[in-house]
Amino acid sequence: MNKSVKFLSVVFFLFAGLSLAGAADRDPLLEGLDAYARSDWTSAVSLFREAVKKAPGSAEPWYWLLMSEISAGENKMALEDIDRFILSFSEDKRAADVLYQKGRLLFLTKSYDEAVQTLHSFITSYPDHKMVPSAYYWIGETLFACGRYEEARNIYMYLADTWPQSVKREPSVYRIALIDQASDEDTLLSMLKISHEEALRIVEDYQRRERTYEQAVTSYQKRISDMMKDTRLADLESALNEEKRRNAELLNEAARLEAQNADLLSALVVAGVPIPESARTEENAALESRNMEIKNQALEDLKKRAERARIIYSAGNGE
Repeated sequence: MNKSVKFLSVVFFLFAGLSLAGAADRDPLLEGLDAYARSDWTSAVSLFREAVKKAPGSAEPWYWLLMSEISAGENKMALEDIDRFILSFSEDKRAADVLYQKGRLLFLTKSYDEAVQTLHSFITSYPDHKMVPSAYYWIGETLFACGRYEEARNIYMYLADTWPQSVKREPSVYRIALIDQASDEDTLLSMLKISHEEALRIVEDYQRRERTYEQAVTSYQKRISDMMKDTRLADLESALNEEKRRNAELLNEAARLEAQNADLLSALVVAGVPIPESARTEENAALESRNMEIKNQALEDLKKRAERARIIYSAGNGE
């Protein structure tokens, strides 16, 4: 029993010693790579930061730290660590990869101008790098995001034609199709807009012409009415003046005829010619009566003169 206890104690202390030795010799870089392989980004970031602290002058933990931060979506921290890497390890063989990742992250953080500049710098500095097609793709994506569709389409076309085996060819072709479709839609929308504006212009022009026509018709009707009114008044005035003239002539003619009739009647009365009843008027009757009085008076005078002559004759003859 005591022997068994002693054996177990020895085994326990033996394994405890081994565990302590393992803990003292553990490598956070290797553990971080294991976490990275398992897509455990949070653990990987933590382990690589620990590795950086242990070996700050080594490019290896820094590279895997920034790659883990990118995978974990810690883009701001990743960009800071990328700048440290480029500044401290510019001669490292992975500097090109890091510069490419910086351009891609700048796009993802919507720093579009810096993204294009960084990706262009990568392509210029490393024209034979395997990530050049992807760099062109992200330049195209940046231009597409900025609404510069025609420029983006040219980039996508260049990528698809130059690197037909690239993994970015298929998404580039898809983008080209989208741009073409959008272009067609824009063309249709533009045509529709132009057509709509033209239709509105025609309608407005028609309405304006219709208003002008109605105003012109109203004006013409008023002018015609005024002209007709003026013409009718002129005609009426002319007719009235003509009637006045004719009436004046008739009055003059009537006066002349009346005067002539009066002279004739007077002559008839004096001559003792009976006046027809149709020719008798009050004035004629008065004139005739006056003439009769004169005639009677003349007869009376003749009778008196004859009576005086008879008396004188009788006296001369002795009567």
